[in-house]
Amino acid sequence: MIQANRAHVKEGKKGRNWLKLLALTVGIYLTWTLGKGVLELKLAYRRIDEARQILSAEESRAAELRKKWTDVQTSGYIEKVARNDLNMQKEGETVVVLPSVGQNIEASQPQNKEEKKLPNYLKWWNLVK
Repeated sequence: MIQANRAHVKEGKKGRNWLKLLALTVGIYLTWTLGKGVLELKLAYRRIDEARQILSAEESRAAELRKKWTDVQTSGYIEKVARNDLNMQKEGETVVVLPSVGQNIEASQPQNKEEKKLPNYLKWWNLVK
């Protein structure tokens, strides 16, 4: 066998080019998939943080409602609502409704005797006009 000093034997480069192209394609696909997964994880952590904030707000609201519920259950609150909002009274008591400070007492009373003599339907008509 006779060989030249610096002669190289050429191997099939065609197979290596396809292999390199395949490796590049797989690398790009893996990079794309990894980036997409990282983005989804970031969005998932953001949703978790928002859910935690909503949960803490709702827990504080629930605590306020529990406190209000215990306040409403007391007999003092029930009596206060019955007296002030429902205008109820205990036996033997008399309810007196006083006008507020800003109301003019004289304006609610008829000013002359002629107005007192008018029939009721005319009084209503004058009021509606």
